[in-house]
Amino acid sequence: MADFKKYLPILKQVEGGFQALPGDNGNYNSLGQLVGTNHGISARFYESIIKRPPTVADIKNLSLQYAQYLYKLHFWDKVHGDLIENQTIANIVCDHAINAGESTIAKIVQSILVHDFKKQISIDGNIGVNTVKAMNSVDQNQLFAKIKEGRKNFYINIGGQFLSGWLQRLKSFIYIEEKKK
Repeated sequence: MADFKKYLPILKQVEGGFQALPGDNGNYNSLGQLVGTNHGISARFYESIIKRPPTVADIKNLSLQYAQYLYKLHFWDKVHGDLIENQTIANIVCDHAINAGESTIAKIVQSILVHDFKKQISIDGNIGVNTVKAMNSVDQNQLFAKIKEGRKNFYINIGGQFLSGWLQRLKSFIYIEEKKK
């Protein structure tokens, strides 16, 4: 089974420290104030956690350990990362949940499972136990390649100023063959 702790080095690599880019909507709280992100935790997401608009100080004081806790609870656990048998698959799925939302990656994965692997699951935007079972039952290398391609197409369809960064982030994911126990 996949392990969040094994995903952490990748997460640290793709999500940096504090930044406040005016062109990134995730850097603004609900009051329209530019407060930034830290360790990849966006102002909008953090606002949903602390139940008030965060300040620059709130974002800057967000520790790496707390950010990792939030990633585990709100992203890894939401996509049932611990139930995914292949670490590489869990990594690329969780990363897209962080980057674009659980529903987005769920629909990408479910569409692949239904259309390419002929699995009888719902495309409902929620990675539940049935989706994970279907993921674990197919050729992992093929699934990984199709998820990576699906993410690439998602980013290209969005376009915009962050496209090259998103594609670069995606390039960091490579399939690693795992031996069955």
